[in-house]
Amino acid sequence: MNLSDITQRPHWSYSSLNQLLNICSLQYYFQRIAKLKPSFASVNLVLGSAYHRTLEQVYLAIKNGTVFAPETALEFFTHSWQLGINDQEIRFVKMTAEETAEQGRKLIACSIDNLPKGEEILSISEPFVVPVVFRGQFMELPMVGEFDLTVRKAERPTVVDWKTSGTRWSAGQADKSLQATVYTYAYQQKFGINPDIRFDVAVKNKTPVFEQHETTRTPESWDRMSLLVNKAESIVKHQCFYPAETSFYCSDCPYSDACKAWHQEQVTENKRQQSATAA
Repeated sequence: MNLSDITQRPHWSYSSLNQLLNICSLQYYFQRIAKLKPSFASVNLVLGSAYHRTLEQVYLAIKNGTVFAPETALEFFTHSWQLGINDQEIRFVKMTAEETAEQGRKLIACSIDNLPKGEEILSISEPFVVPVVFRGQFMELPMVGEFDLTVRKAERPTVVDWKTSGTRWSAGQADKSLQATVYTYAYQQKFGINPDIRFDVAVKNKTPVFEQHETTRTPESWDRMSLLVNKAESIVKHQCFYPAETSFYCSDCPYSDACKAWHQEQVTENKRQQSATAA
């Protein structure tokens, strides 16, 4: 089963749920319903994608009992990064393309230096598609995603998600993470086991820092998640989309032009309807 195949059908994912509920519902509309072409690709997303692909190769080598040397990993990252910036329009603000690439190489080197010891690798980049159960009934859309890494330690499975971050995580951030809830729920649905979950975070300091944040979830957490999905479906059904004017993501939003024109289109439509009624 390939993630790109299973995402062809309508579904929920952590990213779509988080975008709608926590980032900006209007951005969700532009990207996932109106399917507007973004004016540029986020440099952070391109960097994160190259970072993920590189760690995937590192862990595949470990699982297969071979060596993916650090210098090979850095070359692989550079190649992945170059492909990413060649394939799409990128807006660079704080750093140039080469400065960003060097930052990425430092993040890879930091992560390799901090590879966890004594863990059995169970799977790498494993996709999932599971039903969402709300009040004892299957909801219309399934939950889709991918576990970056699953390992076993102390006889328990742990789902690991790889992150890059501009700042160090605050205390309790993992405990509040919607992604942790979605991923433990999906693992429970797929394997019948409630796993631990851990975020391996490479922080983009001048000298990168590697952090690990572990957390757990209970069935009550999953009940809360299913209610959130139910509310999200209601938002989409009733088209309750609006801009999050003070969102942290506004400055790097590829739909900013459409957002600026959003209210003008609404005013024009209202006037058209009023004219039709008067006639």
